[in-house]
Amino acid sequence: MKNIYIIGVFFATICYGQVGINTNTPAKTLDVNGTLNVRKEIRTGGTPSAVGDAGTSGQIFTVAGSTSDAWKTFQIANGTGSLSLYYLNTVKDNVGIQFTQTGSTGIYTMDDPYSATKWSYIPGITDSFVVTRADNKSKAILSFQTTVQIARPTGLSWSTGSASYACGIFLEKDGAPGVLKAVRNDVVRGIPGSYRVYNLNVTLDALAAGSYVVKAACTNRNLGSGNNVATLGIGRAVDTSNLNSAMSQSTLTTSMLQTY
Repeated sequence: MKNIYIIGVFFATICYGQVGINTNTPAKTLDVNGTLNVRKEIRTGGTPSAVGDAGTSGQIFTVAGSTSDAWKTFQIANGTGSLSLYYLNTVKDNVGIQFTQTGSTGIYTMDDPYSATKWSYIPGITDSFVVTRADNKSKAILSFQTTVQIARPTGLSWSTGSASYACGIFLEKDGAPGVLKAVRNDVVRGIPGSYRVYNLNVTLDALAAGSYVVKAACTNRNLGSGNNVATLGIGRAVDTSNLNSAMSQSTLTTSMLQTY
């Protein structure tokens, strides 16, 4: 009976023992206190009847838990000088702006400062990001979208109207006033309540290091006059018979890239 007891202890030690290399107190099943040189594969997820996964070229070994270590594929920029995405965000607004009379139909000049007498910011369309690289190779890709609608003012009877307008992107750096970086004018025509989708896409190149704020603003151009004047809504439903605030909302998506 004594011999059987000793053999049982021996087998239990074999089945449940831990192996320590250069340590007398192994913390895991295999504990190596020193440099480990592996000449072939490290396989994960194996079973007594199947070999584990050795991964493929370019994969990274990740440790996610006591039993879930695995090989993972990560997209990494291809060397020094290439651009990586550091910031991506979308903001939206369903308040918009409204115009009831004709404004200026003049031209626009890039880098002109924002003027509240010429432009109106869309309330919620503002975003900010920080460029940390000092190589002047960073860039921001901006995509602005809104819905523009015309309505017939009370007391008028025109059956077909039109309104021209323009929207632009203003850029502020390190707290300085915003300057115009992109602009596009357009027109909406048709019966009262007619509307169209407006898009403005721009890439800002060679951004220096600093803190930036981007905003979208719009302005009225020719809305007609007298008995033919139209009400113009940009990012706002001014005739709710066929448009509402959810349908007319504005969005701005900002993607900022820097060198890797």
